[in-house]
Amino acid sequence: MSKKNDKDSAEELVIQYLKKNKNLFLDYPELLDVLNFPSQIKGSGKIIDLNAYRSKKIKNDYDQIKKQMSEILKAGSSHIASQKRILKTSLKVLNTKSLTKLIDVIVSDLGPLLACDIVNCFFTNSTLKHTGLSQIDNRIASSYFRDKPQTNLNQSPKGIPLFFPNKSKLIKSYLLLKIVYGSDRFIVAMGSKDINKFTKDQKVDLVEYLIQVIQIKLVDLN
Repeated sequence: MSKKNDKDSAEELVIQYLKKNKNLFLDYPELLDVLNFPSQIKGSGKIIDLNAYRSKKIKNDYDQIKKQMSEILKAGSSHIASQKRILKTSLKVLNTKSLTKLIDVIVSDLGPLLACDIVNCFFTNSTLKHTGLSQIDNRIASSYFRDKPQTNLNQSPKGIPLFFPNKSKLIKSYLLLKIVYGSDRFIVAMGSKDINKFTKDQKVDLVEYLIQVIQIKLVDLN
């Protein structure tokens, strides 16, 4: 068989396939970018306005890219703002001169830092007195961090009474921070009425950095 016949047979197969699959270009619109088309159908005078289709596709692609870029920039801006707040609080921690002042920062600043609705702070040793601290059993506190060294965040539609007494039903998601102080632990419980405020898949690298700063300062003050 000649090359011409081979070509004719191949083209016929493509033609037959296209006739049977009339939605091919709807399913794979990117093919229109690599194919050549006539401006009108031979003998019929009908004009094929593929330019309008391509223009529409390009605009849709551009709008999609623009939307994605906007989301990336927005997320980046939010991350930078978070970094600044964490840095500011870290400097405040490092500038404290006493354990009482450091506890003041833990009790007063960590909640607003993450815009929580309710913040409660706990300590596992009753010998440390502070108006913003409640006592909690070390073993019970540690049970919430079995697979999570420093943070535990989750959604809790039914509330979590241990850390949010009297207001447990209001809390739909929470973030728990564990701050090590010798053999004892500070637990900072941050609660939100928004069930999507804290979720398991959220990154907490900035918060964990702040915890490290606090723990270094605790050692320094000890």
